[in-house]
Amino acid sequence: MNLNLALDHLAEAVAKVLSADAAAVLLLGEGGDRLTLAATYGFAPEEVQAHLALPLPPADEQAPLVLSEYASAVCAPIHHVEGRRAGFLCAYGHRPRQFTPDDRARLQALADLSGVILQALDEASSLAEIDAAKSRFIHVATHELRSPIATAQSLVRIVLKGYAGSLSEQQQEIISRIARRLDFLESLVNDLLDFAASKAPELEEEEGPVALNASVGRAALLLQPRAEEKGIDLTIQPCREELAIWATEESLDRIFTNLIGNAVKYTPPGGKVVISLGKLGDQGWVKVADTGIGIPADALPHLFEEFYRAPNARQFAVGTGLGLAIVKELVERYGGRIEVKSREGEGSTFTVTFPLWRPE
Repeated sequence: MNLNLALDHLAEAVAKVLSADAAAVLLLGEGGDRLTLAATYGFAPEEVQAHLALPLPPADEQAPLVLSEYASAVCAPIHHVEGRRAGFLCAYGHRPRQFTPDDRARLQALADLSGVILQALDEASSLAEIDAAKSRFIHVATHELRSPIATAQSLVRIVLKGYAGSLSEQQQEIISRIARRLDFLESLVNDLLDFAASKAPELEEEEGPVALNASVGRAALLLQPRAEEKGIDLTIQPCREELAIWATEESLDRIFTNLIGNAVKYTPPGGKVVISLGKLGDQGWVKVADTGIGIPADALPHLFEEFYRAPNARQFAVGTGLGLAIVKELVERYGGRIEVKSREGEGSTFTVTFPLWRPE
């Protein structure tokens, strides 16, 4: 993995996730007392340098730093895995803007993940070490980020259900906000890990014939509890014939977990999600239809872009804008195609088509 390319992608991710006009990655030099402009998005380097006068907070500073001298700038510290500070992620606006606590939390989540990435890249000096670093990154991110988030989510649900005692209206609101923040962090970590895996197919299992019917069933079963929580009717209209495609089970499951998960996420309580499977000639297809919020017409051309989210989606639920980009890349990797039909306020239908595998 090229460091400069990784930093460029990181700056772009910061700007898009925060809907900022520009972003910068600032890394500390060897002495630890000077910031170097490592990557930018939205600004030419000389423009950023001309406006840059960042005070270094105390070494033990953990919270995101809001720069009071810039009405529309916010930074978060990047730390290596062992706690050593590596630099800052910063987002900027051309016009005055008040970055919200949610903005700062998202920026800090990206900064925390960046520390893991930078640590892995620093340790890699040869092709073999790069491969090992990728594996370490996946391992560390999975256990160090996913596990505590899942634990916190379970505890918050216990509190919200009243098992720890009754809550006042104010307490209920505060705990609900914590739950929404944890849902965003879970979505961010899962999407970034899936995105990393989609860019590194060598990390996945060997390709072979995979049952399309079974993959859809696993994804639906995984999302069923979430649908039930929202009172959504999640149903499958199966195909009598067994359909198989040449892929990996992990990738195929990731495709349908994303599609069905999005359908459940963006469908209001009491709605419906219908998954249907079928065959047309030498092609197998899967449709995921919902009665959700739909997609505005002007958002459809951008739907599969990395980090893009339709305006009504940003208002309705947390997310990163990576899920559909991952789906499209994986679908096309195995010779398939993905199509979407949607009208705002009337729901969406995503159709994935793959060439069927036949034993020779």
